[in-house]
Amino acid sequence: MTEDLKIFLQKLTSDFSPIVEQATKYADKDSRIREDGTAEIFRRPWVASQNYGLWLFAPANEFLIYKFVEQTAVPIPEIYRALLLKMNGCHIYELSLFGLPPSLYIYGVLDRSSIQQYDLGTANRNWVKEYNTGPGLFHIGSRSYSYSENIGYFIKENKILSIRKNGKILKEWNSVFEFLKEEIGTSEKQMLKEAPEDIKILGDAPSNPK
Repeated sequence: MTEDLKIFLQKLTSDFSPIVEQATKYADKDSRIREDGTAEIFRRPWVASQNYGLWLFAPANEFLIYKFVEQTAVPIPEIYRALLLKMNGCHIYELSLFGLPPSLYIYGVLDRSSIQQYDLGTANRNWVKEYNTGPGLFHIGSRSYSYSENIGYFIKENKILSIRKNGKILKEWNSVFEFLKEEIGTSEKQMLKEAPEDIKILGDAPSNPK
């Protein structure tokens, strides 16, 4: 693991330890920090030539959060605002947490030259309509649930909920740590089903320090 990647992970608080565990286990020689500060970890050429298992986006700042609220008139729940200031969204296998793409909120155009986080504004303006939920829910992410459906992650009154598109609530969490621990664990198991044998063996190991 490179020194700059170690520094990136060390800055994450204990709430993010399930992510740090995955990054430590699967970090390889191709894992790196991009020029924009994004961590790309665990290259998976069996998925696509430039695919990584983990994209952890550089922390947001107060200006991006201000621009989001200015443009959407929707406040970001404190539990998620704190997360964005440590990590501005992520893709972890088939799980994504939405964030604030800097180019979109600064210049009004999404930078498509590299993989970006999914936009939190689009999620709460459009994607939320795919779920049969009531008012007062803030849409923060999704995960593959089946070949034909993604579950959505939402915040309501400082609880994190996973909800199917028919509106059925699958689980509630009171902390970011418990949410990440359980859902990333599930996403890792999904990933390993399609992985090469050497990766499956690695997945059974508690860690893979490099």
